Amino acid sequence: MTQWRHSLRAQSYSRSFIWKTAIAILLGGLTLGGLADIVFRFQSQPSSQELAIDLANPEFQYFNGSLGNNQNIPPSLINFLQDPELTIEDVLSATPYIAPHFIDGNKDKIGQLIRPRFDEQTTVLLGDYFLATSNPSNPSRDRLEQSAAADTAPRYANRLLGELELNLRRYARAYPYFKKEGLFPEAEKSRQLAVATLLYGERFGELSELLKDPAYRPYKTSGTQLKLATHQLDWWKVAKILPIHRLSNIDWRMATIAMIAALVWAALLLRLGQIESLSSGAAAFCFLAFIAGWFSTIPTVFLAIIQDAYLGYEPDGELIPTMAYYIGGVGLREEFCKLLLFLPFAFALGRKDPELESMIIASFVGLGFAAAENVSYFSNSFALAAPARFLTANFFHISLTGMGGLFLCRAIQKSNYNDFLYIFGIIIIVHGAYDTLLSLPQFEEGYFLAMIVYILMSMYYFRELNGVTYRNTPSYSLSFLFVSGLCLILSSLIIFQSSQVGLPSSLKIIIPETIGSIIMIFMFFREFNEALGE
Repeated sequence: MTQWRHSLRAQSYSRSFIWKTAIAILLGGLTLGGLADIVFRFQSQPSSQELAIDLANPEFQYFNGSLGNNQNIPPSLINFLQDPELTIEDVLSATPYIAPHFIDGNKDKIGQLIRPRFDEQTTVLLGDYFLATSNPSNPSRDRLEQSAAADTAPRYANRLLGELELNLRRYARAYPYFKKEGLFPEAEKSRQLAVATLLYGERFGELSELLKDPAYRPYKTSGTQLKLATHQLDWWKVAKILPIHRLSNIDWRMATIAMIAALVWAALLLRLGQIESLSSGAAAFCFLAFIAGWFSTIPTVFLAIIQDAYLGYEPDGELIPTMAYYIGGVGLREEFCKLLLFLPFAFALGRKDPELESMIIASFVGLGFAAAENVSYFSNSFALAAPARFLTANFFHISLTGMGGLFLCRAIQKSNYNDFLYIFGIIIIVHGAYDTLLSLPQFEEGYFLAMIVYILMSMYYFRELNGVTYRNTPSYSLSFLFVSGLCLILSSLIIFQSSQVGLPSSLKIIIPETIGSIIMIFMFFREFNEALGE
C-alpha cells in the first residue's frame, strides 16, 4: 500500500479530518453547482420544474392561486412565458401553473406575454383553453368546440379540447379530439396522446387497429406492445418484451445519480466485508452480485404484471387489505426474486466458509436491486428523493437480502432449510409492513413506525454481521466513508439541480429533504460504533 493510502487510512479515524473532508466536498459541489447554474441555464429557458418549486412554496404570496393584481404573477412564470424559444408543448406542460393565474387582470397580462410567441389564432385558442381549465363553466369551452367542429378546424383546436378531457381523465372523450388533431402531418404529439388515451382507457381492440395505420406505427413502442401482450395474457411475449422495455427506457441522468449512491454503499459493504483488493475473487463476486440484483427487477416486474392481470387489486387505504397487498404482493415477489438471482452465488458459497463473504455478496444483490429501483423513483421526483433513499431504501434492501442470503447459505451448508424459511417469512413481513406504514397518509404515525421497523431491521443486520466477522483488518473508517459518500451524493444533486433550476432553488429543495432524514445518520454512526480521535 502506498504512503498516501496509509496516511489517508490513518486520518480517516479523525473527527476533524472527516468534517473537513465533508465541508470540502460540499464546497466543491456548491462551486460546481454555481458554474452549472451559469453555464446551462444561460442557454436554456426556465423549466416547468422551477414553476413547481415556486408554486409549492407557502412563503410566496401566490401560493394559494388567489391573485389580487398583475404584480402577483410569479416571476418564474413571467420568465417562462417570455422565453423567445417557447413552444406550444412548453405552454401545455405548464398548464397547472398558468391556468390558476389566468383570471381577471392577469388574464390580459398573460395573454400579452403569450401573443409574441404565437400567431393570433393560436393565442386566442390558448386563452380559451386556460379559461376553460380554470373555470369549466366559462363559455370558452363552447368557443373551442365551435372552432374544432369547423370544416377546416384550426391547428390546436382539437388538441386543446383533448387536453381538457385528459386533465379530467375522461379518456374516451379525449381520444376523438386527439385523433382528429393527428390528421395534421406535424401533430406527432396528438397522435402519441391518441395512443395513450386508448391505453389509459384499456381499449386494446381499437388500439390494435389504430397501430396498423402507417401514421401511428412509430408509436408502437415496447411499452405499448407490453400493454397489449398483457391484455392478451400472452406471458411468453411479455417475458420477451419486458427486458427490452426496461433497458430502453432508462433515464441515464437519474441512473448516474443512482450509481453514485450505489458506489458509496459498495465502498461501505466492501469495508464491512473486509475485502481490501478490488482484484480479488470476492470483489468479482460482489460485482456480479450487483449486476444480478439490478436484473432481479425484471422478474419482479413480470410477477407484478401477472398479479395485476389476475387480481387487479390496488391498495385502497384500508389497513388490512393494504398490508395484505404489500406483504403478499410487493414484499413476497421482491424478496423472492432477489434471492432467486442470488441462488447461483449461494450454491457456490454455501459449501464453504466464511459466512461473512456470503452475507456481503447477498447484500450486493440487494444493492443492485435498490439501484435499479432508484432510477424510477429519482425520475418521478426529479432526483429529489436521492438523500432519503440513500439513507433508507438502499440499506433496507441491502439488509433484507443480506439476511436472506446468509440464512440461505447456512441452509445449503447444513442441508436444513427450517431457519431459512423462518427468516424468509420474517423479511417478507418486515418489507410489507414498512411499505404499508409509508403508504397510509391518513395514519399520522405511519412514517414514524416505518422508521422504527427500518431501524430494528438494520440493527438485526449489523448484529448478524458482527457475529460472522472473523477478522478485523485495518482499513478506512466507516464513518469517513459514510459521511464523505453522503456529501458526494448531495454535491452531485446540487450540481444536477443547479443546471435545471439554478443554485438558490436547488438548495431550497434539497436541504429540507436532507434534514428530514437526519435521524438515520445517527443510527448508522451508532451501529458503526467506531472509536474516533480528534
